[in-house]
Amino acid sequence: MAADHPVSNSPLAEISHGPSAFEQFLDTHQKTLLALTLLLVLAAAGWVVYRGIEKSRQHTAGAQLNKAGDPATLQAVISEHPDTHAARSATILLADLQWKEGQQDTAIGTLRAFIDSNPQHPALATARASLGSKLMAQGKSADATALYQEITDDPQSRYLAPYAMICLGDLAKAAGDTEKAQAFYNRAKTDFPESGFAGTAGERIASLKAKPPVEVDPPPPAPETPAAGAATPVAPPAAPPASIETPPAAEAAPQPAPEPPPGEPSPATPEP
Repeated sequence: MAADHPVSNSPLAEISHGPSAFEQFLDTHQKTLLALTLLLVLAAAGWVVYRGIEKSRQHTAGAQLNKAGDPATLQAVISEHPDTHAARSATILLADLQWKEGQQDTAIGTLRAFIDSNPQHPALATARASLGSKLMAQGKSADATALYQEITDDPQSRYLAPYAMICLGDLAKAAGDTEKAQAFYNRAKTDFPESGFAGTAGERIASLKAKPPVEVDPPPPAPETPAAGAATPVAPPAAPPASIETPPAAEAAPQPAPEPPPGEPSPATPEP
């Protein structure tokens, strides 16, 4: 039979009936917690207000951009609504208008400033393509090549990559490197068959293989047709052929009289 355990009269644990540690913490830091809660509420309300103001500002700038149609109004959008999507879009449009008005260096400067100050903007590839085309027109092939290469290397600019490849092919062709040009055209055609530039790339490849035409002399000019009602010029009559004078026939020399037969007297010679 198992031994009996001795019974102890001391309690195993005591139950505390006072406030818990969490309640004590709340009592001690109640004011601090209330202040933090108030700050969070104010911050949330401020964020909502800021989002509303920002949305209104973006909307106002966009509405002003829709009405802009010349360099002055586009410049107003940029200066009155800085750091908005409309202002950035207005910068690219302003560069195009400056180029059309003959301000080529100013347009290039506008685009360069946009590219340098907006490296993460969604329209960065568009700005690069626009700048590249303008540099090509000025004959700055090296700078244009660098920009188009940046477009093809950037995954975010994939929608403009086939256009950039065709431009790179055109630059290589102009430099006399037809093999490199064909390689760029083939990439644009095979890597982006769904793009509208695929057909353009095929046309470029066909032009590389075409033989140059043979130069021929131009035909002689057609004779002028006299106007209706005008008198037809009459050609002067041909000069008669020069008459060939026939020298007068020489007088026949007198023939000697035949000799008489033997035994007959010769006839008398007439007197002159």
